[in-house]
Amino acid sequence: MSRRHGRERGGIMAPASPQIQCLESTVAAIGHVPYYVYGIGRGGGGAMHGEAEAGDDPAQTLRAIIDNALDAICLHRNGRYVLVNPAYLRMFGYSSAAQLAELSVLDTIAPDFRAEVRERVQRRNRREVVEAEYVTRGIRQDGAVFEMEIHANCYEMNGETFTLAIIRDVTKTRQAEVDLRESEGRMRSLFESSPDPAWIIEGNRFIECNNAAVRFLGYSSKTELTDIHPSKLSPEFQPDGQTSFAKAEKMMQTAMDKGIHRFEWVHTRADSSEFLAEVTLSAITLQGCPAIYCTWRDITERKQAEAEMQLAASVFHTTQEGILITDGNGIILSVNPAFTEITGYAADEAVGKTPRLLKSHHHDKQFYAELWRSLVSTGGWQGELWNRRKSGEAYLEWLTISAIRGDDGRYNRFVSVFTDVTELRRKDEQIRHQAYHDALTGLPNRALLGDRLEHAIEIAQREGRQVAVLFLDLDRFKVVNDSLGHQEGDKLLQSTALRIQDAVRRSDTVGRLGGDEFIVILSDFEDTTEVAQVAEKIITSLSLPHDLAGHAVHSSTSIGIAVFPQDARDSNGLLMNADVAMYQAKAAGRGTYRFFDPSMTQRAVERLEMEASLRRAMENGEFQLFYQPKIHVPTGEVCGAEALIRWRKPDGTLVSPGDFIPVAEETGLIVPIGYWVMEEACRQVAQWRQAGLPPITVSVNLSVRQFRDLDLVDRVQAILNQAGIPGTAIEVELTESAVMESPEKAIITLRQIRDLGLRVSVDDFGTGYSSLAYLKRFPISTIKIDRSFVSDLGTDPEDAAIVQTIIGLARTLKLDVVAEGVETDTQLAFLSEMGCAVVQGFYYSRPVPPEDFAERLAKRR
Repeated sequence: MSRRHGRERGGIMAPASPQIQCLESTVAAIGHVPYYVYGIGRGGGGAMHGEAEAGDDPAQTLRAIIDNALDAICLHRNGRYVLVNPAYLRMFGYSSAAQLAELSVLDTIAPDFRAEVRERVQRRNRREVVEAEYVTRGIRQDGAVFEMEIHANCYEMNGETFTLAIIRDVTKTRQAEVDLRESEGRMRSLFESSPDPAWIIEGNRFIECNNAAVRFLGYSSKTELTDIHPSKLSPEFQPDGQTSFAKAEKMMQTAMDKGIHRFEWVHTRADSSEFLAEVTLSAITLQGCPAIYCTWRDITERKQAEAEMQLAASVFHTTQEGILITDGNGIILSVNPAFTEITGYAADEAVGKTPRLLKSHHHDKQFYAELWRSLVSTGGWQGELWNRRKSGEAYLEWLTISAIRGDDGRYNRFVSVFTDVTELRRKDEQIRHQAYHDALTGLPNRALLGDRLEHAIEIAQREGRQVAVLFLDLDRFKVVNDSLGHQEGDKLLQSTALRIQDAVRRSDTVGRLGGDEFIVILSDFEDTTEVAQVAEKIITSLSLPHDLAGHAVHSSTSIGIAVFPQDARDSNGLLMNADVAMYQAKAAGRGTYRFFDPSMTQRAVERLEMEASLRRAMENGEFQLFYQPKIHVPTGEVCGAEALIRWRKPDGTLVSPGDFIPVAEETGLIVPIGYWVMEEACRQVAQWRQAGLPPITVSVNLSVRQFRDLDLVDRVQAILNQAGIPGTAIEVELTESAVMESPEKAIITLRQIRDLGLRVSVDDFGTGYSSLAYLKRFPISTIKIDRSFVSDLGTDPEDAAIVQTIIGLARTLKLDVVAEGVETDTQLAFLSEMGCAVVQGFYYSRPVPPEDFAERLAKRR
């Protein structure tokens, strides 16, 4: 494989025998090792992305990574193996690479899926765009079939196309998804098949019921029982004198407040007959919305049984609720089968004892004293009680105790009826926890944070104290997600949550708003100096490296701080102002904190006004393009131009791009504006060419947001076609940081742009963090030296050294170089001496309207 420069080196050949070698043996057999991928095949191979001597550290490192990788890795050419790692052999059940010598990669694909995989391989070989990740089924040597996820990419070596595949067994993951769907189905089945009537209430209306409810009430279909208020299935008034509507509203609110609420209710059947029911309302969350799970039982017979216990033996023995009857001294006289089922104690083990037999020690003496006082004074008690089964397991029961008077007027019987609600409470607590806590970090979510902040403000108002809100946003979190994956991004968020908690007091609240945004609520401090110290402690803690995917990943955070009462007097105002201050911290360079300043709000208002004006400018056609010439220094001729947008308001004033471009970037308006610039520049180039002016290349800037647009290449192609000009007439300029945001994706997009004939230029070079390893892979044609290095040429030797290095790098990589911002003779002389042939700047011309530029271009004819 030949290089773009330097001496040519031949491809690395495999041994003559047609066998596949693991990486260890391959490296030992050849004289060179590649930087990134070792390629071995029956017909020869090559090094991808450069070569190094066998003893070089990059090769040794890569060899260790590939051989010890947990994921299966293989390199193949036209479906024939070139390289596999040990994990690949283990995954497919082979003991050595030699067993794969006569096989195709399709032999490891389950038969029913081979056609699809074959088509993908062929499409990649034809350089068609194929999604890199997909799931299919593999087949091991023993015939076992499993689900696997493949990440594949193509590479060119010696004029041939190789495919590098990274494979992961996802059988368990897919099975977990199936199990979840089956679990949801079972829950639905339980709801539908439950013998007890059940409803789902949302927005204080029945939205769903089961078949038992339809049958029990004597209706013909569910539609008659849904989308109605609960009071519609009741008489106008309840026995306690309340209207059914008012009581239903009160009971539902109580359930939402307490989590679970049980009460008596008179229902009406379809035939207008009435009955008394015991209703249980449990607050739940459905798809993120608060709802109520409603069940009820007809307790008419149970009420009769409480009045005449001797006549209700059938109810006593058949009810699913445990029943325990004691005499006036608390000695157990009788228990029912449900009692035994719930507690584990048989009748003969309980009779003659007292209810202390079940005591769990979860409640103190005062609790039981209050229970007894209520029972004696009112003749009954109802509530939740922790008891213990015979096995020693504690359980929660919903208990109703009724006191029965004898002929002498004294209480001579106590009837306890209880239901095991342990599982219901567990699910309820789980649902409530999920409703108020972040699923990933376990921290309070937005809802709970709001409650705690309002509570902190109430206390501060009473005691004349302050409350501080710290709004944290991780810096460059998207880079971690894009480069290491969302799973590692989640680990970073979890690690961040723990570090923030360690940096504050236990009495302080730490929560997650969502994404990479966190909130800290501080109270009980004397002055804001203490708040600043906490912010600095958090920033220091989060700056320490995180271990993610075997990498030491450095992160940082920007913090905005708002303080009650001086910055805002309510929770919403504090959060909003802390958010504004956070953006100021980011603007100050990230990794720092800022206190809220009222002037920030004014700037935010101005920003909103600017956004509205921008939208009007787009609608009214207030934008226009100016063109700054690029000059070929040796001849002094115009050799190109950069299209620069200008905004002329209706009153004739020009708005500086520095004022409106950042707002356009933040709001996303930069994307439609960017396409307008492309269309206008292409239209203007076509007009100049039709006028017979010398053909030049015009540069158009692409923003980061526009570069991420999935439709970018198609849109550019359509614009070129509409203007009727070749792609060679246009050069796109991207900042160094834009292409380095996601290098692998950038390479693909840039290649597609280049295939349209366009040149690609890296703008502001030297101000970003580009990797030379990536730079040589980018299909670019030009490097632009940033004006910050040009401005001090002749006075700053360091800038001169940087410019000399950039020019030398461009020459080595066979790239063109353009210096921008040239304004003086000294700068021009330095650049000419260093070998920079093309410049632009005020020295030659400011950006000018298209008609002025055309006049200058016409002088070349």
